[in-house]
Amino acid sequence: MQAKAVGAALFPLLFLSGMAAAQDRRCEVPDYYAQPYYKANSAALTLRSSKTLDILIVSSLPAQTRSGDKLRSYPSFLENALKERLPKYGIHVAIHNEPRKSATEIVDRLPEALKKYKPALVVWQTGTVEALNGLDPDTYEQALERAIELIRAAGADVILVNPQFSPRLALVSNSGALNDRIRRVAAYADVPLFNRYGIMRYWNENDAFDFTALKNDGTYEVVHRCLGHLLAEFVSRAASFSEIAKLPQ
Repeated sequence: MQAKAVGAALFPLLFLSGMAAAQDRRCEVPDYYAQPYYKANSAALTLRSSKTLDILIVSSLPAQTRSGDKLRSYPSFLENALKERLPKYGIHVAIHNEPRKSATEIVDRLPEALKKYKPALVVWQTGTVEALNGLDPDTYEQALERAIELIRAAGADVILVNPQFSPRLALVSNSGALNDRIRRVAAYADVPLFNRYGIMRYWNENDAFDFTALKNDGTYEVVHRCLGHLLAEFVSRAASFSEIAKLPQ
């Protein structure tokens, strides 16, 4: 609990918008987690010119992006939160799942997905399958670089999302090395990086959520609601939502 007090003293906490998130203070994180270092200018331009934004989430773990009547994951919360920010704009989130495929395999299928969905923004959550499979970090970095090239060539922006924080995963995989490569690629390519790993580790260290336990107690949906609203804040800053909201309608 001492870490929580120190963190709150040093950094302003981001209190998420949206009724569901605002009622759960466990979602709070230092504001810098929602601040992108780079802009999604193509997505912002699309919003300005067409009043629409098609977002494609690319994932190799369907369990992290599923939706349904009984259980929702972060993409549905992301879409709803973005629509709250720009209610007069057409914002749609689609999901392209490549179950248990590594980045080297996904990149080969990426052109087909980009052609099908025609997104202005691609959100690629990556690193978990690669860590579990022990993918070589150099090979992984090259796949990320190639994917960014393909996405930009299709006229879209990209946001990278690093793996979920899991104490168990850290013990049995090379997730740390791959996280370093994600950060390096994002910095070199001027790509916004949503630090999901850091956010979840912050929650774990400050007793907001316990990720060492695997319980069917509703934590999954609460965590994904928090992540969805945080990612919405990150996307809205990257794509200049606040400036666009001031434009004449």
